[in-house]
Amino acid sequence: METNFYMLNHQKVLFVARELHKRGFENLRIVPSLSPSGLSWRCSFITIVNREEMNVFASLWLQSNYEYQNKEIELNIEELTDDFMKKEKNFLENCRGKNEVYVKWFANILQKLEPEELPYAFADYFSPTSYWKTSLGNQIDTIPGEEKYYFGY
Repeated sequence: METNFYMLNHQKVLFVARELHKRGFENLRIVPSLSPSGLSWRCSFITIVNREEMNVFASLWLQSNYEYQNKEIELNIEELTDDFMKKEKNFLENCRGKNEVYVKWFANILQKLEPEELPYAFADYFSPTSYWKTSLGNQIDTIPGEEKYYFGY
C-alpha cells in the first residue's frame, strides 16, 4: 500500500504533544477534529488559564512550516518539538504543570494508533461523545468530561 504522507505527517503532531508532556507541559490538551468537509484533519493544543481557554492550531503550524503532503517530514519528534517550542513559547509557558491522568491516557492512545491513523473528537456530522473516532473506524474512550474542552462545540 502506498504511504499517505498527509496522515503520516499529521500523526507526528500527536507525538509532538506527547514529547511536550514529557518536557513538563502536562497541562497541554489535544483536541483533534475534522473540517466541515471531512477531508481535512485539524488538531489544536489547548490549555486553561484562569478559566480562559488558550489554543494553538498545531496542525496549521505543521502545514505552515513543513512539506507534509508529498514526502515524510525528515525531522524526528524531538526536533519537531524543539521547533514548536521556539515558535510557541508564550503558549507553552501556560501549559507547565502536572496532569498525570491526562498524560497517561494520551500516551495510551498513541500506543493504540496504527501508522497513518488519526483520531478526531468531533466533526460536523459527529458530535462530541465519551469517545474519539479514528480514520480507521476505531473508537478511543476519553476521560469523563473531556468534551468540555472542545471549544463549545
